[in-house]
Amino acid sequence: MAPPASAGLAAGGGKPATAIRWTLGLINRLVRFSDVSIVLAVALLAATFDMLDAGKALSLQKVFVSSLIQVAIFLIIMERLRAYRVERYANHLQSGLLLVIALLPGWLATSIALFNFAPGTPDLGAFLALWFGMTLLALLVSRRLHGLWLSSDALKRLMRRRVVIVGVNEVTTRLIDELRRFDGVETYELCGVFRAHRDDWAMGSIGGIPVVGPLEALGPYASQHAIDVVYIADRSSPTTDLLWLIENFGWISADILVSLPQNDASHGKGRIVSLGNLRALEVMARPLKGSQGLLKIMQDYVVAGLALVLLAPLMLLIAAAIRLESKGPAIFRQTRLGFENQPFQILKFRTMHIDPQDDATRGTMGRRDPRITRVGAILRRTSLDELPQLLNVLRGEMSVVGPRPYVADMLVGNERFSGLVRRYAERHRVKPGITGHAQALGLRSFALRSPDNARRSIDLDLHYIHNWSILLDIQIMLRTVLIGMTGRNVF
Repeated sequence: MAPPASAGLAAGGGKPATAIRWTLGLINRLVRFSDVSIVLAVALLAATFDMLDAGKALSLQKVFVSSLIQVAIFLIIMERLRAYRVERYANHLQSGLLLVIALLPGWLATSIALFNFAPGTPDLGAFLALWFGMTLLALLVSRRLHGLWLSSDALKRLMRRRVVIVGVNEVTTRLIDELRRFDGVETYELCGVFRAHRDDWAMGSIGGIPVVGPLEALGPYASQHAIDVVYIADRSSPTTDLLWLIENFGWISADILVSLPQNDASHGKGRIVSLGNLRALEVMARPLKGSQGLLKIMQDYVVAGLALVLLAPLMLLIAAAIRLESKGPAIFRQTRLGFENQPFQILKFRTMHIDPQDDATRGTMGRRDPRITRVGAILRRTSLDELPQLLNVLRGEMSVVGPRPYVADMLVGNERFSGLVRRYAERHRVKPGITGHAQALGLRSFALRSPDNARRSIDLDLHYIHNWSILLDIQIMLRTVLIGMTGRNVF
């Protein structure tokens, strides 16, 4: 039986997968955003403060420009002092001192600017003292709240890392002991241990943690439990286990770490990370975690929400046209695999006659496919049949931009699409998209019936995952609307 939860470690339990993972970097960016918002808000409040004559005399423009100077100088100094680090926020004396040091140069610059560009302003000294005092007080209060937030159980739950270990050996024992002792903002939930390919099959537990099964059992386990970190502790053949893991279970959206000797610092270009206080080589990082994941989800909800509002009348007309032409529902539902291989019901406008025998493995065979209705042909040529997937986005099952969710057993020639490229499974490390990098470049519909084009589309999806940015998403959306929605390969 696993031991009770202790500092930094809890006995593992199943939890649903989430597309957002909180990180220390995300916390620091939120604190930075909070500081900037406070400085600007207090400046705007000061501009409307009319108890002193200076508040009446100074224009909003002068106060706002002065506050921008303050913010710029403040952020530069805070970064130089490395003040935006989680461990700083709980130390109230240190964090307060850092705030004062970073604010003073900005206050000096603001005072010089206003005394020179607004000479003769009555009560200017008293006004600046009140303004600066309110700014410092607000920042000190916010930093106190940040410290309380960091010590809260709610944040500790958000920062918990669910860890599985591959390997049953002394490295595994040392990691379990380390995670039990570790005390930090990040906490660790050890979900279980899986045997590496060369391990002793007789062991049922190690360090009080159960051995769930062989490495082959990790995939089924990950489909039922969220995993944040896969730690390969197999020193004898880590590369063999790693390659097998990526090829078969590359869809697991987790950081994949390989154990390192603690005195070994030479690992080429690999990224060295810490798990507790133990060092490891990060060979695969979970995509879109922290700030990137938050920005991605905000973008999805904003774009999908606005698009639904603007396109609702058109979608109602399309639904009416489908029902008038042929029997059956206007919306077509089909099971696809999404984030972390989780099945979901994709929504489309129905473009074909209903055929209970059609298993969708053939896909669309061409413009003259007899299954396609007349309304359906128009919808396919213009890609309007994909519009209901905006609801999939708002339901959290899809993104506006991401790898397309193909039918699980779709055939390309005589071969399964998922079998064409060894790294196909990695596409499921992010949410599927209404459009994607490959689709924006013309690899849609019939183009994917070519094995070479199918492989290229997967390569483009993987490039998108590893090089994601808001700008890349905007480029893909614009290219899709202007070029990718129609064309000879769209039907």
